[in-house]
Amino acid sequence: MDFKEMASNIGLEEEEFVELLEMLVDVSITDLINFETEFSAGNYIEAAMAAHSIKGASGNLGLTDISTAAAELEKAAKNSNQSLISEKISFLKSQFKIIKEALKR
Repeated sequence: MDFKEMASNIGLEEEEFVELLEMLVDVSITDLINFETEFSAGNYIEAAMAAHSIKGASGNLGLTDISTAAAELEKAAKNSNQSLISEKISFLKSQFKIIKEALKR
């Protein structure tokens, strides 16, 4: 991942971008856990809010694939549509893992 280019694309310095990215990953992993807990309990609005948080934060950092997946997860929660949930959660978790690994370098 080219953090310098990604930062430049949204008008930030690389150091600022990396700092925000680290926070995004940490908060988003917590949001995913909250999503799973709330959705499993039938609290679809709360689950949707957790997905919405991921969607907004990732979109602000220019992470469009993550933002799009979170938007789809949010919509699935609002519609109580379980069929997409596992796929989107797996995708998001894998993306956050990739980012965490890239941040270690």
